[in-house]
Amino acid sequence: MTKEEQAAYRRHLDDAVIMRDVITTAWEESRFMGHAEGHAEGLAEGLAEGRAETARKMKADNMPVELISKYTGLMAEEIEQL
Repeated sequence: MTKEEQAAYRRHLDDAVIMRDVITTAWEESRFMGHAEGHAEGLAEGLAEGRAETARKMKADNMPVELISKYTGLMAEEIEQL
Protein backbone atom coordinates (compact mmCIF):
# COMPACT_ATOMS: atom_id res chain seq x y z
CA MET A 1 0.00 0.00 0.00
CA THR A 2 1.11 3.52 -0.67
CA LYS A 3 1.33 6.04 2.12
CA GLU A 4 -1.83 7.75 0.85
CA GLU A 5 -3.71 4.43 0.84
CA GLN A 6 -2.50 3.65 4.35
CA ALA A 7 -3.64 7.08 5.57
CA ALA A 8 -7.04 6.61 3.91
CA TYR A 9 -7.37 3.16 5.49
CA ARG A 10 -6.54 4.54 8.94
CA ARG A 11 -9.10 7.34 8.48
CA HIS A 12 -11.63 4.70 7.50
CA LEU A 13 -10.87 2.68 10.66
CA ASP A 14 -11.14 5.82 12.81
CA ASP A 15 -14.48 6.65 11.19
CA ALA A 16 -15.74 3.10 11.82
CA VAL A 17 -14.78 3.32 15.51
CA ILE A 18 -16.49 6.70 15.87
CA MET A 19 -19.62 5.40 14.14
CA ARG A 20 -19.71 2.37 16.46
CA ASP A 21 -19.44 4.67 19.48
CA VAL A 22 -22.25 6.90 18.20
CA ILE A 23 -24.52 3.91 17.58
CA THR A 24 -23.72 2.36 20.96
CA THR A 25 -24.36 5.64 22.78
CA ALA A 26 -27.67 6.17 20.97
CA TRP A 27 -28.75 2.62 21.78
CA GLU A 28 -27.88 3.00 25.47
CA GLU A 29 -29.69 6.35 25.69
CA SER A 30 -32.80 4.90 24.05
CA ARG A 31 -32.78 2.00 26.54
CA PHE A 32 -32.48 4.45 29.44
CA MET A 33 -35.27 6.66 28.09
CA GLY A 34 -37.51 3.65 27.57
CA HIS A 35 -36.90 2.58 31.16
CA ALA A 36 -37.53 6.07 32.49
CA GLU A 37 -40.75 6.42 30.48
CA GLY A 38 -41.93 3.01 31.64
CA HIS A 39 -41.18 3.95 35.23
CA ALA A 40 -43.08 7.23 34.91
CA GLU A 41 -46.08 5.47 33.35
CA GLY A 42 -46.08 2.83 36.08
CA LEU A 43 -45.86 5.49 38.76
CA ALA A 44 -48.76 7.44 37.25
CA GLU A 45 -50.88 4.29 37.01
CA GLY A 46 -50.08 3.40 40.61
CA LEU A 47 -51.03 6.84 41.84
CA ALA A 48 -54.29 6.77 39.87
CA GLU A 49 -55.17 3.35 41.27
CA GLY A 50 -54.38 4.57 44.79
CA ARG A 51 -56.70 7.55 44.40
CA ALA A 52 -59.43 5.30 43.02
CA GLU A 53 -59.04 2.87 45.93
CA THR A 54 -59.23 5.71 48.44
CA ALA A 55 -62.35 7.03 46.70
CA ARG A 56 -63.93 3.55 46.81
CA LYS A 57 -63.36 3.33 50.55
CA MET A 58 -64.69 6.83 51.16
CA LYS A 59 -67.73 6.07 49.01
CA ALA A 60 -68.33 2.84 50.95
CA ASP A 61 -68.37 4.94 54.12
CA ASN A 62 -71.09 7.10 52.53
CA MET A 63 -68.96 10.24 52.35
CA PRO A 64 -70.27 13.00 50.08
CA VAL A 65 -68.99 12.95 46.50
CA GLU A 66 -67.81 16.55 46.83
CA LEU A 67 -65.62 15.63 49.78
CA ILE A 68 -64.25 12.54 48.01
CA SER A 69 -63.43 14.71 45.00
CA LYS A 70 -61.71 17.29 47.19
CA TYR A 71 -59.38 14.76 48.80
CA THR A 72 -58.69 12.47 45.84
CA GLY A 73 -58.67 14.94 42.98
CA LEU A 74 -61.12 12.75 41.06
CA MET A 75 -64.08 14.26 39.25
CA ALA A 76 -67.61 13.49 40.47
CA GLU A 77 -68.28 11.43 37.32
CA GLU A 78 -65.23 9.29 37.99
CA ILE A 79 -66.29 8.71 41.59
CA GLU A 80 -69.80 7.71 40.61
CA GLN A 81 -68.39 5.07 38.22
CA LEU A 82 -66.41 3.39 40.99
